[in-house]
Amino acid sequence: MTTSESLAKKNLSHVNLATADLTGADLQKTSLRGATLKETNLEGADLTEADLSHANLAGASLHGATAAHANLQDADLRDADLRGANLRGARLTGAKLYEDQRAEAASAGADLDDAKSEDTGSPAH
Repeated sequence: MTTSESLAKKNLSHVNLATADLTGADLQKTSLRGATLKETNLEGADLTEADLSHANLAGASLHGATAAHANLQDADLRDADLRGANLRGARLTGAKLYEDQRAEAASAGADLDDAKSEDTGSPAH
């Protein structure tokens, strides 16, 4: 799936978008609660205030994406590429991520209270 149309404010809860190419997609205030976004390309996407709670983003690329004030509570972010992502104010309570991703998320402004870190991950992106 590739898209140039805006998906802002849509309800995409529990959809399977695994391996989709959503490069630069407008997903502002979109509900992706419980969605499968495993290995999805979200480079440069705008996820401002999106609901990604309980979503599977394992191996997804959020390189350069904006997810300011997004809800990533209980999301699986293991092996996700967070380089250059804007996570200012994003809530990662209960989110799963590798320890090496924790510093990346913190420097991007994410709220990591009660995020679940694991010791090992894949080699640095």
